[in-house]
Amino acid sequence: MRRAVLAFLVVPLAVAACGGKSSSSKSQDPLAAVKAAAAKTAAAGSEQLSLDATVATSGQTISLKGNGGFDSKAHLGSMHATLSVGSINGVLEEVSKGTAVYVKSDLLSAVLPAGKTWIQLDLAKLAKSQGISSSLFSLDPSQALAQLQSLKNVTKVGTEQVGGVSTTHYKAAIDVAKLPSAAKASAGTYDVWIGDDGYVHRVRATITSKSTTATVSTDLSGYGNKVTVAVPPASQVYDTHGASIPGLGG
Repeated sequence: MRRAVLAFLVVPLAVAACGGKSSSSKSQDPLAAVKAAAAKTAAAGSEQLSLDATVATSGQTISLKGNGGFDSKAHLGSMHATLSVGSINGVLEEVSKGTAVYVKSDLLSAVLPAGKTWIQLDLAKLAKSQGISSSLFSLDPSQALAQLQSLKNVTKVGTEQVGGVSTTHYKAAIDVAKLPSAAKASAGTYDVWIGDDGYVHRVRATITSKSTTATVSTDLSGYGNKVTVAVPPASQVYDTHGASIPGLGG
């Protein structure tokens, strides 16, 4: 159970972060509109986000709801969230700096060495140990923006209100053949809502396999605003060195 919890603590926020280009997006070709959205968000350099993610697998549902922000120029971000795994519920704090992710949660406190309140994970090493791409774990929106730039086919769904803002809804299929083999996905979609104000206000990624459906939905705001993140002091951090987690194994 704790292994499943840890895996979800580093849920890929990257797949759920992107932005918009201009108020003329409604008149653009759908593919061009989404690519332009990704380009402008990368230029903005930061965003605030509200996350709602679920993974349904083998009769169990894991959910994560949180709020945070990411500075893609400094590769620095944080999130405060609530996690639910079956009958287990907990609060977590997550900080991302470069390829390092720091996680603090009451769900993990029992397996940490004395005096340590945070676990540090190396994304590159973690992804390699699981045989998958580090972009699936990363909080850095720039990786998701690159993924959106590589889309081949996008369709316009229609116009919808998102958080009181008028938006245009677009949908694209994820090429599951290009996902890491460990993902074992059979289908996937991106849904992108671009506002009349020129920014994406919501992005949803859904990936399904034989026994699992994962959905990550993110509402975005505060493009270009300053993001302040406090990285945990080394004295409070247990560094896994990409190897194993106390009480959880590799």
